[in-house]
Parts: sequence; structure tokens; C-alpha cells
Amino acid sequence: MRRRMVVTVLAGLLACGCSGSDQPEVAAVDGTIVFRGNPVQHAKVVFLPQNVAGASVCVGQTDSEGRFSRIVMVDTGKEGAVVGTYHVSVTEGWPAGAPIPVDDMGQEKSPPREKWPQKYRDSASGALKVEVEPNKPNHFQFDLSK
Repeated sequence: MRRRMVVTVLAGLLACGCSGSDQPEVAAVDGTIVFRGNPVQHAKVVFLPQNVAGASVCVGQTDSEGRFSRIVMVDTGKEGAVVGTYHVSVTEGWPAGAPIPVDDMGQEKSPPREKWPQKYRDSASGALKVEVEPNKPNHFQFDLSK
């Protein structure tokens, strides 16, 4: 009886240990975005995984100095990105916490369009491509002037 209980407990511990290793590795991501030498303020930053197992789309937002200090996975809300390759897009946004303006019909207004090239608004273009690596500072600097 006691032997069976020990075997059952050990089997349970092994199963728990194995399931944890099936989780994809996640790394913290941050960065800065500039356009013509000026910070890109309050922009939405989207990381689109490129054949990365277990990854989801990740989003972040720049502050008034063009910095994004973190990104989160859309499907889980978990901070960081699964290790792998991503295409990145940068679109205009509203300041965090500020009320989003609406038109006369109650529809959200789009932020004023900035002058950076369209290729940076489309993550499918591959204009901005990054590699999120394990155990490294994943700090990305994007210049939308190029």
C-alpha cells in the first residue's frame, strides 16, 4: 500500500515537471521609437510572430519619450514575448489612460496620422523584423525615418 502511494506521488511529480517544460520560453521586451530624430509618442507597437511555436501577437505602447517599457501577449495578457522572430508594426495611438475621442455618431476617432512611411504600419511588410532571444536584453531601437 505504502509503495503504491510513493509510486503515485512520484508519477504525479514527474508529470508536473514535464508539463512545465512544454511551455515556450518568454523574454521581456522593451525599446524606443523615433522618426526624424524625434520620439514617436503614444504609438501602438505590435509584434507579429513568424512561425514561433506557442507565440501570440504582442502589443505595447510608447510613452511621451518614444519608449515602450513592456509588451504583453494579446491572448493571455502575460508580459513579454515567446522567444523567436517577429515582424513589428508601429501605428498612431492615443495617450495611455486618456479618454479616446468620439465623433458625432459615437464612433472612436482615429489618432492624427503621422508622416512615417506606410511600410512601418504593416507588420506583414517585414520592414521591422526582430529576434527575441532568451536570457538577453531584448531592447529594440526603431528609426522610422529610413
